[in-house]
Amino acid sequence: MEQASALYEAIIRFDDVEQLVHDRVKEDIHLEFKMKKDRRGPDLDVSDAWQFSRALSGFANSDGGVLLWGIETDKEERACKMKPISSVVDFEARLKKSLVNSVQPFVDNVKIESILQSSDSRDGYVKVLIPRSEKTPHRAMLADREYFRRSTEGFYRLEHFDLEDAFGRRPHPVLVLQLRLIPRPGEDPHEELSFCLRNDGRSIARYVGCVCEFPADVVIASTHGFSNNTGLNQGRPIATYADNFGVIHASPIMSALGSITIRRSAKGTPLSLTVRWYCDGMTERVYTGTIAPESAAG
Repeated sequence: MEQASALYEAIIRFDDVEQLVHDRVKEDIHLEFKMKKDRRGPDLDVSDAWQFSRALSGFANSDGGVLLWGIETDKEERACKMKPISSVVDFEARLKKSLVNSVQPFVDNVKIESILQSSDSRDGYVKVLIPRSEKTPHRAMLADREYFRRSTEGFYRLEHFDLEDAFGRRPHPVLVLQLRLIPRPGEDPHEELSFCLRNDGRSIARYVGCVCEFPADVVIASTHGFSNNTGLNQGRPIATYADNFGVIHASPIMSALGSITIRRSAKGTPLSLTVRWYCDGMTERVYTGTIAPESAAG
């Protein structure tokens, strides 16, 4: 999924799309090019809906991927021609609307975005990020109601034994992380970083763990629920959480893990950090980026 997300984020402007064709980039396990059947209008043709439904199922049942509309491929499945879509923003809207009916169960966190040929043009391309799903298998409702998976050779229908394996797997937990950074008021130099998890999966989350790494200028003053492991990691500011007894039930309610009190010279500014969280039955998730501070009253 990290590869699919990185690919999606790398395709931003018209120049990026043009470069894919110039370099004759080949489709792979995380990338599929598609042409719209009728590029003159935004409506989804039956074949467009079929292709979209298949891609949603195939990428979600595999490792995730990017579907890029508006590119023709050659016999070797390499990008060879740009085929921009008229009224591309309206086409984007049609794709978003069709998400509900294209696949079952619904694929979470799909991203769809238009890329215009120029600022004064209505023509362009559409990129779609389809994440790897923890709720497999997904059925392509508009592609012969089949189940698909992605390989290096493209999409393929799941065989009966594949489906037996997929349906036989126990449901998985899916933990979603929430962070809050609240500076203490006045001259107090400390800030509170709190951690919560919500289980969006279909089974109980056990053996939950979390690791938070800070930049070198951060001092961990105290922890609640976490352990300060800075001294065990060559002075790098790191705090960890582990629960070998409790569980997080599948529900829309956030569960508090604890908090870390930090001190740094740039109190009240966005905080850079890397957080990893995991549990039994779920692949480790990683967030690397910044978190903006909230007000002390917020």
